[in-house]
Amino acid sequence: MKKEKLDVITREEQAAKLSNTIVECMMQNSMTLENLDEACALVKEVFRKDAMLKRPTEADPKV
Repeated sequence: MKKEKLDVITREEQAAKLSNTIVECMMQNSMTLENLDEACALVKEVFRKDAMLKRPTEADPKV
């Protein structure tokens, strides 16, 4: 399979995983689309300030 096809599949899988998590959280907490819009704006702001969230390294304390 070509790399471009794999990238599309990976993005689709990631989007599905994220959307399932968001929907579950929204349902459990009786949230509205307005809540989702506000949360999306906050997340976008985080990514604008730090374009890539850093993953934990071995040096980071375990939480």
